[in-house]
Amino acid sequence: MVVETLETLLIWTPYLLGGFGWNLLIALTAGLIGLIVGSLLATLRQSGFKPVATSSLGLSRVIHNLPTFALIFYTAAMLPGEIALPGTSLILPVPPWFKAALALSAMQIGYTAENLAIALGAWRKGDQVRALLFIPGWLNGFLITLIASSNASVVGVDELVSRCDTLINASGHTTLMIPLYLYASVIFIAFCLPMTIAMRHLKKAMLHRHGQLSTGHTTALS
Repeated sequence: MVVETLETLLIWTPYLLGGFGWNLLIALTAGLIGLIVGSLLATLRQSGFKPVATSSLGLSRVIHNLPTFALIFYTAAMLPGEIALPGTSLILPVPPWFKAALALSAMQIGYTAENLAIALGAWRKGDQVRALLFIPGWLNGFLITLIASSNASVVGVDELVSRCDTLINASGHTTLMIPLYLYASVIFIAFCLPMTIAMRHLKKAMLHRHGQLSTGHTTALS
């Protein structure tokens, strides 16, 4: 039974990895949307015009606290499947995976708006190392979004978890459920764990560098 299960997992690995590709696409798209919109909000927070800065701060915090799982259902139900560009005959499709990415971008928008504003402030003060700490933090948010992208299966996106469900239903054997879901978890871990370790080392090196610069600056002042 164990050998048969392992053979099944091996045979269907390319199919499952294809589903994981959709998870990566969703997370990357959400991260890009979050970076663009969040950067705009972070820039507005630096505005010398207080109403603009205050409004940007409030908006970024509201977006950051939106429940992404509920947003996935909302975007799937409310957004149309295609959009006609005004004044043209062009029709742009809005596939389910993009709707899921749009929903998941809320967390990335909030994180970018909050932390990039801090990074920009540090950069202006000449503390480049502290400002660059935004990078490993953003990458950590990307990995969280990647894991959360498995929720896209509930709105019909053909990603990794959805493909596990497809295989279980097609085989008619519920005994495959636990091995398949465990295998899906291993795929996520195999991708995320090395990146997490690398980010920890990067952040540690940057903090060490920041400490050296701070000590050197204090010594120079003395």
